Amino acid sequence: MKRRALLVLVTAGLLAGGCTVVHRPSAGASASGSTEGVRFWPPEDPRIELVRVLGLRGDLARGSFTAWLRGGRREPLFTRPYGVAWDGGDLLVADPGAGRVLRIGAGGGLSRSPEGLLGSPTFVAACGAGIVVSDPPAGRVALLGRKLRLVRWLASDLQRPTGVACLAGRVYVVETAAHRLVELTDGKAATVMGGRGNGPGLFNFPTALAADGDTLWVGDTLNFRLVHVDPVSRKVLGSFGTLGDTAGQMPRLKDVAVDARGRLWVTDALLDQVALYTRRGEYLMSIGHNGAAPGEFGFPAGVAAAGDGRVAVADSFNRRLQVFAPIPEEVTP
Repeated sequence: MKRRALLVLVTAGLLAGGCTVVHRPSAGASASGSTEGVRFWPPEDPRIELVRVLGLRGDLARGSFTAWLRGGRREPLFTRPYGVAWDGGDLLVADPGAGRVLRIGAGGGLSRSPEGLLGSPTFVAACGAGIVVSDPPAGRVALLGRKLRLVRWLASDLQRPTGVACLAGRVYVVETAAHRLVELTDGKAATVMGGRGNGPGLFNFPTALAADGDTLWVGDTLNFRLVHVDPVSRKVLGSFGTLGDTAGQMPRLKDVAVDARGRLWVTDALLDQVALYTRRGEYLMSIGHNGAAPGEFGFPAGVAAAGDGRVAVADSFNRRLQVFAPIPEEVTP
């Protein structure tokens, strides 16, 4: 038998359970097709469960309820979390509301970047050389060490740099106000592709970026689509997405991540949902709707996938992270 997925949220010493709205496409629907909304955890693949919520200091302990009984602190961890990345088992969170980057250790430890170093850190990526962070209002991209101290500025005078990603030792950034994808080399930004428009290789206020093997996915926000790019050959490999207000569409996509099974997770701040797609653009399902209960969202922003299958979503207006994982098939003797 397949086990049911449980949603568990422990906040301020209260243990609460619940379910979220899961939308699945009707038979034969594509990424722009019609959908049906039902309340259940899907019995077929993909099957996803919410495994952890991080919003308070007490949530850092695995046994949050026990930590509260022992006097665990209940102060908020975040002001307005946005970008998120995995660095091994640690979580990196860019919090532009607080002007800092946080590292949440796999064991529950917490560290932060120095006060005043970053004005409004928005996206973050764990790279071989260190931690790359974009600061859009300042037009800068920083390289931090593993202890979140500044190593150097990778670029400055950019036009609202947002999404960041690393491939083969190279750092890529989407420059939102310049409508382009750039590679950062020796303090300079070299255009990979871009220009304002909706044709191949053109963007309209792109904001998101994710690595997928040796390729990149660009969240082309105001063209309401994802664009698959080979940054070395500078070719567009494909794209999908449409404007609309239905699950499976992309009226205000904020970020994208590729999970361990090759599925794309896309956050949308207008729908307050996270949608899952195949690499071919086939819409699989959406999780959540507007709200503050477990599995619901208030402006979902950054999303990041770990190698073990976990996916973290920055639930920005709810001032928390929600961590999901695939439900494995039970092995019966």
